[in-house]
Amino acid sequence: MYSSSKFQTYADQYGFVVIYPSSNSNQGMACWDNHSPQSLTHNGGGDTQGIVQQVQYTLNKYNGDANRVYVVGFSSGAMMTNNLAATYPDVFEAGAPFAGVPAACWAGAGGSNPSNTNTSCANAQVTKSAQDWGNYARNAYSGYTGRRTRMQIWHGSADNLVLPQLFQEELKQWSNVLGVSLTGTNSNNPESGYTQYLYGDGKQLIGYLAAGLGHGGVPYHESMVLSFFGVLTTPSTSTTTSTMATTTTIVQTTIPRTTPAITTTTPGNPGGSQSKWGQCGGLGWTGFTACSPPAACSTLNPYYAQCL
Repeated sequence: MYSSSKFQTYADQYGFVVIYPSSNSNQGMACWDNHSPQSLTHNGGGDTQGIVQQVQYTLNKYNGDANRVYVVGFSSGAMMTNNLAATYPDVFEAGAPFAGVPAACWAGAGGSNPSNTNTSCANAQVTKSAQDWGNYARNAYSGYTGRRTRMQIWHGSADNLVLPQLFQEELKQWSNVLGVSLTGTNSNNPESGYTQYLYGDGKQLIGYLAAGLGHGGVPYHESMVLSFFGVLTTPSTSTTTSTMATTTTIVQTTIPRTTPAITTTTPGNPGGSQSKWGQCGGLGWTGFTACSPPAACSTLNPYYAQCL
């Protein structure tokens, strides 16, 4: 997403921080863990928590505003965007998934990439009521009663990898979580071929379905995303003004093109050591710091160390 979007250009112009995390190669096809109980649970030790640790590290390092943290993602990153909104609504004020699925759609699937034998989620064979989807999101952080992540959802009607019905399932989920109803649909908004799905006044939830566009075909509409977040005051491709402090942090999850830095935590072995591939250190880590032989604990960055 770094090379395929203009978020870094806006960051340079308006002075906010962007994080581009890399996913776990063990999931296959550079996809995030969007299926395990660890990743679908607040502080469960999976990829969701790993990304949040990166956010916390960045906020501390750059004296960022913890009330202005946002998440954007495409495909597996969009799925992660939904899961982050469900597991850490106290961290992410708003999110924008492109070609995603509802939070917990992959739960119990055994994997969350296109090569997984269970593709029922991506094929839109997992459909639920708005209430049931909402319960999935709420159960990701049991007992939480604070603010909920606002969502701007994008999808292409010709997506044959993550089917467009999942766009409707996402809207069902977040309309229930946020307590807003469909106000109406508007054709050719924001441009020809798009349909806008407006919920309430559009400040909590809004969706855009692009006719004829496939997986990866929907442009990121960076100024619209940043305007929804509150980083920019108007969605313009030319002149914009910023309402943010230089400490604002935006986190983007995407199918990465760099060396993996985040992995799912695995349970520790008896005797006080961590299994191979499991987490063994990093910012805020309180679990095992020793690895089961022949693996050794390797520090990948200040917020994550892994048994390799």
